[in-house]
Amino acid sequence: MLDAVVDIGNSRIKFCRCDERRLVLPVRGLSADDPATWDRLANEREFFLPLSEAERGEQATRNRTWAVASTHPTRRTEFIHWAESRGDRVVVLDSTSKMPIVADVDEPGRVGIDRLLNALAAKSHLKPGQPAIMVDAGSAVTVDLLDENGHFAGGTIFPGFRLMALSLREHTAQLPLVDVSAEFPSGPPGKNTVAAMHLGILHAVSGGIDAIIRELASRCTIAPTIFLTGGDMSPRLASLLQSRYQFQSELRNTLTLEGIFLAASEAS
Repeated sequence: MLDAVVDIGNSRIKFCRCDERRLVLPVRGLSADDPATWDRLANEREFFLPLSEAERGEQATRNRTWAVASTHPTRRTEFIHWAESRGDRVVVLDSTSKMPIVADVDEPGRVGIDRLLNALAAKSHLKPGQPAIMVDAGSAVTVDLLDENGHFAGGTIFPGFRLMALSLREHTAQLPLVDVSAEFPSGPPGKNTVAAMHLGILHAVSGGIDAIIRELASRCTIAPTIFLTGGDMSPRLASLLQSRYQFQSELRNTLTLEGIFLAASEAS
């Protein structure tokens, strides 16, 4: 039985407890390079243990089983070493062959595992034959298609908020590095340089996502369902996107974690 699923990103690591049937919220986000905080979470009674005293005693005497996926191989290896040093078991999802979904692309083995996990989770929420588009906003933004056959059919990848902000700072003489984690200003127009950069980045990302959604939807014979997820999929970005199209959509920040749970449950 799985105790928790773990999604390791470039800077953050997301944990979510699970039982035999589902994820058990909330999701906990920690630094990806601080094992001391992982230790504290692993020993936290409120996060892991059920309410029953009998169940608490049973759980306290056994090791954990973690299901782990990551697009960062080094950080994934660090987490595996940490878990195994505790005597825990790790179910590692690190290749396309471990995904119970067909990748209908040129090089299936090179598809980012997070993209396949998103497709797998989206598929679990749909009726057979229903296509979907998965939008994952993080360091990079991916917009991918789950086709009518239930296959991952590819998509697009482009820079997210932080990479755009960093590029503007590093490749211009006078523009500052804007904090894209801060609240976006109203507008456009932006009334100062930082506001103009903030709004430019927001609308570049949202406009790119919108254009790709429309292009992918035009290739579907049935209107797709849109799943919005990712660490940078803020309510404002989601609202901005949803105002631009008429497709059924859902903001689902646990999408990748759901995919890890589904894939690991089948693998284990």
